[in-house]
Amino acid sequence: MVIENTKTEKDFSKLPIVGRQPRNEKEEKFLREICEFEFLNLEDSGLSIKFPYGSTNNKQNFQLFHGARYKVPRHLAMHVETRSTPKYEWRPDGTGQMKGQRVGDKPRFQMRQVYE
Repeated sequence: MVIENTKTEKDFSKLPIVGRQPRNEKEEKFLREICEFEFLNLEDSGLSIKFPYGSTNNKQNFQLFHGARYKVPRHLAMHVETRSTPKYEWRPDGTGQMKGQRVGDKPRFQMRQVYE
């Protein structure tokens, strides 16, 4: 994994969980577990992505390359997978005009957990 500086497991434990917070201690332990994932860029195959993750006071920058394997916490992998693009369909609204209706989301990235 390419990170601004070389980060260790200790540095990952300091990262906050972004988004929906765990409901209990068991769920938090599960989300903080470091696993090996393979990153796939479904939007622009073959390209890498750079993104910041964390809070205002505790942030790390990441760069993930398509097809590479990384050892990261589950909450980071889940965050990457939730990034998506909305899909819309245009349908007549009964007054002779077309109305855009959201029909789903198109995933942009995939983090596949590797079991070996």
